[in-house]
Amino acid sequence: MRSSVSRLLLQALLVVLAATQPARAQETRIELEIGGWRLVGDLLLPAGEGPHPTVLLLHKAAGNRTAFRDLAVHLAARRVATLRLDLRAHGESTNLGEFLPEEDMETLELLTGSDADVAAAITYLRSHPRIDGERIGVVGSSYSGEVMAEAARRTEYVQAYVALSPGSFSEGSMDAVDSSGAQWLFVNSREDRHLLWLVAELEARSKTAEIIVIAGSAHATDILEARPDITERVAIWLAYQLQ
Repeated sequence: MRSSVSRLLLQALLVVLAATQPARAQETRIELEIGGWRLVGDLLLPAGEGPHPTVLLLHKAAGNRTAFRDLAVHLAARRVATLRLDLRAHGESTNLGEFLPEEDMETLELLTGSDADVAAAITYLRSHPRIDGERIGVVGSSYSGEVMAEAARRTEYVQAYVALSPGSFSEGSMDAVDSSGAQWLFVNSREDRHLLWLVAELEARSKTAEIIVIAGSAHATDILEARPDITERVAIWLAYQLQ
């Protein structure tokens, strides 16, 4: 009898503990079809029904969505959802081909139309029942910094953008920063040889862009790996802009 009572008490205690534990974030693998490409991503939704503010996370050339795991966790802790997406010809999104840096000129054309991937991802997020379509941000890295800006110019701007070492950021994109109505944060390394000109150009062309310049030469998502404090700062900035 005593052991039976003990089991019942233990079961009751487990039920109570389960009920009092905070709900966890939920991650779901998603696939989007755009222009024949099958794009693969991970949607991380924080606890609660929402609708949640959300950030679309875009990797660098020859990178993939795994580079943003830590940033996604930081944002989920602040009740912000994320979609980590493999852009066309990267990661698992290679059904029509793969971008290979060592064969740059032969595979570079595979990236043409990547802005359509960004637009499709934002359309998907806006249609999701647990996501607030009015509170969306985007993080672009290196080449995808210009890709996200080009997508915005062709469709419409979302609320906030973070550009990590956007080496191909065009004059047209710079000129649109202030008029976009969005909030912009640029993060660059002082010794990144691809970006010696960028900070000066941004300061000359924009009155509203926020710029963080850190020591070292880390590029794009490598900054987040080298400087966990920057990962947290970016998460705090995005959560604030999307509150």
